[in-house]
Amino acid sequence: NNKQATPQFLFAIFPHGSNVDYRLLMEGMLYETLPHLAPNIRTLAATIIFRLPIVREFALWTGCIDASRAVASKALRAGRSILVLPGGEAEQIRTVHGREKVYLQRRKGFIKIALRHGVPIVPVYVFGASDYYHTWFVGYGLRLWIMKKLGVCITLAFGLYGSTLCPLPVETTIVFGKPLDINVKEAGAPSDEEVVDAHQQFCEALRELFDKHKKSLGYGDRTLEIL
Repeated sequence: NNKQATPQFLFAIFPHGSNVDYRLLMEGMLYETLPHLAPNIRTLAATIIFRLPIVREFALWTGCIDASRAVASKALRAGRSILVLPGGEAEQIRTVHGREKVYLQRRKGFIKIALRHGVPIVPVYVFGASDYYHTWFVGYGLRLWIMKKLGVCITLAFGLYGSTLCPLPVETTIVFGKPLDINVKEAGAPSDEEVVDAHQQFCEALRELFDKHKKSLGYGDRTLEIL
């Protein structure tokens, strides 16, 4: 049985950043540090990506699957581990260069799906992701409206030599917390209270993970803002 042979996890990664440049870097790192688990991991990506020619093919080639609940559940039932950026476009558009902001207070879907499938949740933080691009907030209200209505995030972010695609030369360090293995009374059917409690545990674990590593990685003057 594949599900028994290969451990399963839900890796919840923060922050999203203006662009998810580090996501491809994680491919190599996971194969190096978790060689037996890495081939079994699938990354959840925004549905709109799979409607764009070329971008869709590139996403599939790099192990991405649609972030819809049905597709994620199917992957977990098949014994896969999944990697998700819960903040999504809402976190992306709120990225501010020089600040550590994560959009998490209203994000409980990843918690619920992990509890339903009995999969441990691993908090992950990417130091450096907030500083890849200088961010501008001209027309922010309009762009926020477009994101909410159409699910399309239009960022005003400029990296190396003013490029919108090439990030600034910022050192990136990805840190992993301990898996949160949370049990529920009724397998496959977590109550609202259990979801809320597990979400609170995750928020605390993410903050502890950030605080544990921030000083040694050069971010001692920053505070994790959970929106």
